[in-house]
Amino acid sequence: MKRSAIVIAATAAGLAAVISFKPHDIAGGGTTAASTAALTTGNAHVSGAQTVTGSVQQLNGGLGDIQVKVTASNGKIVSVGMAQMNLHGPQSQQISNSVIPQLEQQVMASNGGPIHGVSGATYTSKAFGSSLQAALSQLKGGSNAQLAAAGNGNGGLVQPQGGQQHDD
Repeated sequence: MKRSAIVIAATAAGLAAVISFKPHDIAGGGTTAASTAALTTGNAHVSGAQTVTGSVQQLNGGLGDIQVKVTASNGKIVSVGMAQMNLHGPQSQQISNSVIPQLEQQVMASNGGPIHGVSGATYTSKAFGSSLQAALSQLKGGSNAQLAAAGNGNGGLVQPQGGQQHDD
């Protein structure tokens, strides 16, 4: 009889703990918002530079959305980063946190010319390329206008290196 009272009390305590449990809400509704400050390549604080923001691009498969920010001065991209990056799920977050810096480095190395994307991250690469193209199209005046005319060479859609077409 004593044993059953202990089992019932322990069960009630465990049930109360489970019912009162409130999981930590990650940036509202399961969306992980990455820190965009850490995802910028180059120097965004250049005198006389022009900063433009691309369009918000959805990642296929409902994985989130990203928006690229570009700073140019004297016809050269001096900084590229993320104006916005809202990702759903830890796998998408992990992939994008390793892929975005690679894409940014490609933009800096090619000065806005063709970028190739990253194999295994097709959705992220394509969304990044589309937002980049939209940002470059907004550059106006003087030597920065040549970047807008050149675009990223792929109409915003990049071709992942390695030939693999699987997604985030």
